[in-house]
Parts: sequence; C-alpha cells; structure tokens
Amino acid sequence: MLLAMPRYLPLGNEELNMNVIRSLYVFLWFLFSLIFISPNVWADNMRPASLTIEAIDDSNFTVIWKIPALGNKRLKLAVDFDKDTQISQPKQAQFFSNAYIETWQVRRTEGLTGIAFTINGLSNTVTDVLVRIIDHQKQTTTTVLTPDNPSYKQEGKISDQATVSTYIFLGIEHILIGFDHLLFVACLVFISRSKRKLLFTITGFTLAHSLTLIMAATGVVSIAIAPVEAVIALSIVFLAVEIAKQNPNSLSFKYPVLVSASFGLLHGFGFASVLAEIGLPKDEKITALLCFNIGVELGQLFFITLLMFVFWLIKVIKRDVVLHDFHRVISYFSGSVAMIWLINRLSQF
Repeated sequence: MLLAMPRYLPLGNEELNMNVIRSLYVFLWFLFSLIFISPNVWADNMRPASLTIEAIDDSNFTVIWKIPALGNKRLKLAVDFDKDTQISQPKQAQFFSNAYIETWQVRRTEGLTGIAFTINGLSNTVTDVLVRIIDHQKQTTTTVLTPDNPSYKQEGKISDQATVSTYIFLGIEHILIGFDHLLFVACLVFISRSKRKLLFTITGFTLAHSLTLIMAATGVVSIAIAPVEAVIALSIVFLAVEIAKQNPNSLSFKYPVLVSASFGLLHGFGFASVLAEIGLPKDEKITALLCFNIGVELGQLFFITLLMFVFWLIKVIKRDVVLHDFHRVISYFSGSVAMIWLINRLSQF
C-alpha cells in the first residue's frame, strides 16, 4: 500500500504535483519489492567467487576455487579446464565462512602459457569471478570473469596495470551493488542541504571508511562483521528518523560531516569484509587495496551524480519543487528498508 502523499507544491498545479510524487512513490516501492523478494538470494548471488591457480613447478599447479555459499547451499558454478590440463590430485571440498572451497592439483606439461578455462554456470548468475594465476616466479596475472565473459585464456604475462584496472572495477562494482551503502549516501545527500555541506559530508564519509578499510584489510584491526552490518543498517534507520523530524537544530542537520564520518568508520569495515572475500594479491597488496578504494569512491561519485541528475529532471518537470518536498518519501522508504535489513542481520547473530 502506498504511503500518504504530502502536498507541498502550489495548488494551482495540484494534478501535476501529485503525479510527480506518486510516480516517485511507485518507483521506490517497486525497487523495494525487487530487492526484498528474496534478500538472501540477492546477497548470495552478488558476492564474488575467486579462482587461484598457483604454480608448484613448471608443470604442476594448485587450484583453489572459492564459491559464495549460504549455509550448506552454494552457487552452481564449476571450473572446466582445457583438454591439456589434467587433474593430478583429487579435489578436497569444504564449507567455510559463507563459502564453498574446493582445492586440487592439475598438471599441464606446456606450463601456464595457453592455459584456458570456462566457469560453467556463470552466465546464469549476477556474480563475478576474480581470477589469479601465479607462476613459479610469483608473477601474477589478475583478471575478472563476468556472466557475459565466463572464459579465459592465458596468452602471456600481465603487467601491474591489470591489477590496477581489476581492483578499480571491483571497487566500483561493489559500491553500486551495495544497497545499504548507497542508501546511506542518499540520506547524507538529503541532510546536507547545500553543496558546500554535501562536499564536506561526503569527504568525511570517504576519509572515515577509507581509514577503517585500510586498517582492516592490512590486519591492523579485526572486528566481527555481523554486528558491523547490523549497525550499518541501524545508521540508515537513524538518518531516516532525522529526515522525518526535519529539526534544523539537530546535530545531523547542523553538522552532517560528524554523522557521515562516525558511521563511515563502520562502513569501512563492511567494505573490508567484501575485500577479504575477494582477497589481495600477495605481491601487490597495497596497490590492489588502494585501487579497490579508488573504485569505491568513483562508484560513490557516480551514484551521487545520478541522484543529482534525477532531481534535475524533476525540476525540469516542476520548476519550483525543492528537495525538502520529498523528505517523507526518503524517510519512510529508507527507514522501512533499513529496518528489514536490521531485523534480518540481527537474526543471523
């Protein structure tokens, strides 16, 4: 059922005003239904898989295949090597930390050059596969396979640029499918009120989550991720309540950078948990970490730009509309979604 629609705009254009607000409500509730028909399936399908092929010597290689899992259920993905790559040691499999992990050894007399494989079943998912191929001299090839491109062939050695582009891509992708992070950023945009405050607010959020991301990814700080994810949902509920109250003297509206930086520390741990699942190349940890963080920031800036573009389109339709006119829409939608996340995450403790 749609929420009661506020009537903020001039009565002379009542029909147009109501259509604009109603359309926004319908879109948001459609998005709500799309995301939450099966939240566990979304979370399961969107987490990345990883394939590591590491040389023992010139002809023998260890294969580690990590697939997203939920309990004892996993994505139906499998690695299919070329005919010149033969299994030399049987597979060992186990469920561990929300993942299904297979380990085995293969033999290929021609070495890594020319090795080819396909991820069967990948085209039926919305996840990606991070591939690392490490030769006996510890030189690393890094790439990402997607549902549209599930196959790979090693033509030769790869430069550091591959790591840079791969981890920037992974960072962008993670923020754009991280609905909780995006919803928090949307709330920050709403409470900032001015371009100057928005700049400081987003900068505070960026610096804060970058700090904890780096600390967690490098092992300086370790924290259980389940409580962090619950508090991330709670942070959105907090902002939704603040937006509903519309108290200009509240700490959130007067100093939004304090709110963004405080909760940004927790969001950084959330980013780090995803990066831990993806993993970092042994010889390029710092490069990969920085590139992942750059990707997160680029994705975040893209999302903010998209929000501004949507509001601009609304302004084209109705010139005297202001962001405040949508505070109930933003508040109710954000609060409802975040409460579902919060309950779901608390139930997993």
